[in-house]
Amino acid sequence: MPKKKLARIISEMFNGFFTMLLTPILVFVVSDIPTIYKIIFSILYISAPVGTFFILKKLGKVTDYEFTKREERPLFFIIVTISFLILFIVSTFILKNPTISTVTVASFTASTILTIVSLFWKMSGHMTYSTLLFFTCIFLFPNLSFLWLLFLFTPAIAWSRVELGKHTWMQTVAGVLVSTAISITFFFVL
Repeated sequence: MPKKKLARIISEMFNGFFTMLLTPILVFVVSDIPTIYKIIFSILYISAPVGTFFILKKLGKVTDYEFTKREERPLFFIIVTISFLILFIVSTFILKNPTISTVTVASFTASTILTIVSLFWKMSGHMTYSTLLFFTCIFLFPNLSFLWLLFLFTPAIAWSRVELGKHTWMQTVAGVLVSTAISITFFFVL
């Protein structure tokens, strides 16, 4: 299989858009909140970034769902960050669910940093959100020690982003380091 094709497959499997959406949905699904809330919050959370992307695409503000051009990222990432903030506020003050609050504050923090960095540099969203997703799985299922094996995908994801010319190695490493620091802080230290 040609390297570019393999890189595209890996990149799509761990797409930043998908992993960004999967993290809060995963915590909703496994939490002990009523099913109707799981459905409502999942639909609302998916609608905000997906709807924002389609609106920005229609307006010609973005060229692709990978936000290849750095200049296209901040507006979208601001919307995603606000979505995570709303989820954090709702989970903390309305649902009073510490697990959802912890995951959403970690997601909000990662998204805030990614948004700020995107103003002047292009840190990898694939790496940021896949790393956060892997740590979220470990946080939610601490008895499943094999979940640490998810991190075996990290070098392949980074390679795929570099191979496709979407990022430099430094941009992929930055995404991993930011999410690792945030995840360790919120999931294991605080």
